[in-house]
Amino acid sequence: MLDRLLAFGGALLLGAGVVFFFAWNWDALHRFAKFGLAAAALLACGVTALWATPRGIAFRAALFGACIATGALLALIGQTYQTGADVWELFAAWAALMLPFVLLSRSAASWTLWLAVANMALLRALSQAGAMGLWGYLDGLFGLYSLLLVAGLNLVVLLAFECLGRWLLVDAQRWMARLAALGVVAPLCVAAVSGWFEADFRPGLMVFVLAVLAGSAVYGPWRRDVAILALLVYAAIAVLTAGLLRVLDSFDFLALNVLGLFVILASSAAGWGLMRLHRESGEAGGRRSGS
Repeated sequence: MLDRLLAFGGALLLGAGVVFFFAWNWDALHRFAKFGLAAAALLACGVTALWATPRGIAFRAALFGACIATGALLALIGQTYQTGADVWELFAAWAALMLPFVLLSRSAASWTLWLAVANMALLRALSQAGAMGLWGYLDGLFGLYSLLLVAGLNLVVLLAFECLGRWLLVDAQRWMARLAALGVVAPLCVAAVSGWFEADFRPGLMVFVLAVLAGSAVYGPWRRDVAILALLVYAAIAVLTAGLLRVLDSFDFLALNVLGLFVILASSAAGWGLMRLHRESGEAGGRRSGS
């Protein structure tokens, strides 16, 4: 763990150092010097990956650095030549160009960076589309559709890691699936909470209910994952709390106490049930390893 932490931390700091070096010395450097330094950083990461043992820590860390250097080089080209590209196009190009490095590295750190950049590209594209009024009569529902699209993107990533995780990651980890699940549940939770108060978001409330039911069926009996179950349960508590607030339709002393009592009881029951599932999963895993 310490080897991985230091290797990927070093790659991250070196990549950040390249970016901040350009920012500080922007006016003092000729554009060819800027391109040369950025290309040299990318080349150094590639050479290190070729020299390192395939799938080793140094190999994955070097390709992680190449992912960062790719973004720095794209930003440098856009700033130098004023290409007119929008921010979302920069993030989309970055995600597309670093995808080969990510697939080669099969590293959770590289996949995390890719997922963050892909989400940023989609969010910026949706934000620009809303600002330009391209959705016509759907402008009133744009917030809902944007949330559903973000959830859809992360759902595709979640399914990919559930079905192809052993080929996408060196280690059989659950962290990337859980991170993608967070990207699915969070926007749906926001849409569901809004659905209690705005009629335009009511479909989001129904989609959230279906997602919780489907997720509970998949990550309960079929593929036991207590972390994703906890994410679903506490998101459901948040949505139910918003619904209770809508029913009470008041912020007086009694209503606040009812809300507080509901959150305490629901969270306690959820914590007790999840802890029980966690113990059962641990005991089942111990029996399998013993046999």
